Parts: sequence; structure tokens; C-alpha cells
Amino acid sequence: MAATDPHPGRPEPAKKRRRPSIALAWSFVVVWAGVIWTLGGDDYSLQETSRFLSPILEFVFGEIEGPRKWRIYLAVRKSAHFVEYAILALFTFRAALLSAPRNRVATAAWTALFLVALVASADEARQAFSSARTGSANDVLIDVTGGVVAIGAMLLIVRRMRASRDAATNA
Repeated sequence: MAATDPHPGRPEPAKKRRRPSIALAWSFVVVWAGVIWTLGGDDYSLQETSRFLSPILEFVFGEIEGPRKWRIYLAVRKSAHFVEYAILALFTFRAALLSAPRNRVATAAWTALFLVALVASADEARQAFSSARTGSANDVLIDVTGGVVAIGAMLLIVRRMRASRDAATNA
């Protein structure tokens, strides 16, 4: 005998519906942290990445001399740090937001920033022992700044959404 739904048309309870999305959200965090860890390896050192960056830069800017080319490489690589960790912060913020039982936004923000700082520090510490890379506290600062900017933007969006919702409710 088949069981019938006592409340047809009613959505599934939130706990059952959210559990897979929490696991999926955290899997994005783990996968992206793995991408960052891979990019922090010797295969993505300046010597290796300059082989494919150089033709792109020459296409965009034409013939570039050594010091100028070095500054552009540096800007591209440091921008990549910023963006990688901003993405990690956003993935972590979402996963923590779905997981946090109370004080969700604050808990999610602090969790995201903690994980960004942890992964950045671990990656730079690993690079300090590499023959092809150099670990740098400045890179950790860039990474954490990427996370802070991403979380700050997300908090601003959340705040504006709440203000709009409150204004619509009170109208």
C-alpha cells in the first residue's frame, strides 16, 4: 500500500531540502581550495606561467621590454591571488550561511575570512619550502584582502536586501 502525502502541494520540509544543498555548497569550497592549492604548486610558478602569459601580453601590448613585462606579470599574478581568494570567500560564505544555526550572516562572514586566511597561510608556507616558488606574507595579505572585499560586498548586498524587504513590509 502506497503512503499518501498528508499535505499535497506543500513543499518538502526545509531540513530535508537543505541538507543536499549544504553538502553541495561545502563541496564547492573544498574543490575551489583544491584549485588554489594546485595553482600554488611549482607547475604554476612565474617561470612556467610566463610561457603562456608572454604571447598573450605581446598580442595585447606588442613588444614589451623586460622591466615593463615584469610589472605586468606581477600585476596579473597578484590580481589572480585577489580573485582566487575572493571566490573562496564567497563559496565559504554561502556554505557557512546555509550551515549556521544562528547569527548566520556574522558566522558566515567570520568563517569565510578564517578559511581564506588559513588556506592563504598554508599555501604560502608550502611555497616557502619550494625551489620554484617563494612564500610571501604580502601574498597572504593580498589573499585576505580579496576575501575581505568579497565578504564586505556580500554584507552590503545582504544589508540592502534586508532594507528593501523591510521597506516593502512596512509600506
